[in-house]
Amino acid sequence: MAAVTTAPRPRALVFDVMGTVVDDVGGVRAATVAALGRRGDTEQAALQVAATTGTQLKDLMSQVSAGHRPWASHRDLRREAVRAAVSEVGLAPLDGGTETELADVVERFDPWPDSAAGLDRLRAHRLVVALTNADLDELADFSLRGGLAWHLALSTSASQTFKPDPRAYGVAIDALGISPGQIMMVASHPWDLRGGAALGLRTCCVRRPGEEPPPEGEFDLVVDDLLELADELGAA
Repeated sequence: MAAVTTAPRPRALVFDVMGTVVDDVGGVRAATVAALGRRGDTEQAALQVAATTGTQLKDLMSQVSAGHRPWASHRDLRREAVRAAVSEVGLAPLDGGTETELADVVERFDPWPDSAAGLDRLRAHRLVVALTNADLDELADFSLRGGLAWHLALSTSASQTFKPDPRAYGVAIDALGISPGQIMMVASHPWDLRGGAALGLRTCCVRRPGEEPPPEGEFDLVVDDLLELADELGAA
């Protein structure tokens, strides 16, 4: 853990969810390998589709945030990304059922092993808020699946944009009605933390497998998991 500030402890913790609290990359990989394997595609091809889906989805969300295309839900953009990824990898188009299965994969994401217990400890001492690029129904489904509890569950869909667009973080700031300096953004993605910091949010980077390592000294806290975050904030 690294701490670079002696500021008072935050009143509210706003969590990125996909990647930080649930394993989105692993979930997409497993679901894609299973779905494409049933029709005879190789595991290597399926893994290519999974990785390309992530790249396509990021690009589509960026286009929406930049105003280059109309608003569309996270689920609809994922469906489009899956379709484009399958084509880019050179596989035959998916049937409707398989495409829907992969578009709906977010509902089935599993939490990291520390997530439910860490949120439980933190929730007893701080306002614990989810702020996700996923749709609210997707957030509800994987929260139920993983035993994840929030004081407030928010989707950036309320701003019709996606993180790291500043309007997306405004959803949480406006909902909480407190100053940005009383809020700590918790995420495993440095780009996400930088987006929150630009609006005055304090920052905590959670190290997760496969994510970009946090630059030394850039964020207020760096922890290995949510249990360590609870320890750092004095949450018994």
